[in-house]
Amino acid sequence: MKRFWFAACACLALASCLHGQGAPLCGQALEDHIAQEIQVIDAGERAGVVDEAAQSPEEKAAAARAEALMESRSRAVDDQDVAILDGALGILTSDAVWDRADDRVCNAGDTTFSLFCALQRESISVLGNYEHRRTALQEVRFAVEEASAGRAYEHRLMDYNNDPATTLADVRHVIEVARGRVAARLAAEQARCRA
Repeated sequence: MKRFWFAACACLALASCLHGQGAPLCGQALEDHIAQEIQVIDAGERAGVVDEAAQSPEEKAAAARAEALMESRSRAVDDQDVAILDGALGILTSDAVWDRADDRVCNAGDTTFSLFCALQRESISVLGNYEHRRTALQEVRFAVEEASAGRAYEHRLMDYNNDPATTLADVRHVIEVARGRVAARLAAEQARCRA
């Protein structure tokens, strides 16, 4: 557990370097940083499923670190995050392909896609696996929160998709907002890497 704690601290320290407080993360260092963020989040989510009263101090700390990373609006991004969002926009092009009744069950043979399933499909297509807390997907969750102010959703992507007030244009808009933010952060970081 001690090794995990140091890895998590290193991960969080690297996050501060990403945006102007140190050397930019470029190339393999960026990819390693993103992988480390995902590991910290995954470990924290596993620790978080234990009843809070039964959690060890280490599990509580892991869950807190994961929560801080998940709610960070400045996590590392790369070309793959942009590709995931572009791919989801490419899927959700008409009402004929939009699944208005998401149950968060996505199958390889599906011909209609909810917001969640479009993002999941593109995550698998781009990364080779589904990363539930990938920065691209978190940015869509943040955009959903902003677009649905005042509505409490248990599962942001599914519930926003299924909300009777949500249109396909709304779904595309939250993806576009997320894409704009991810692309802007990526462009800024790439400029720092080239400098």
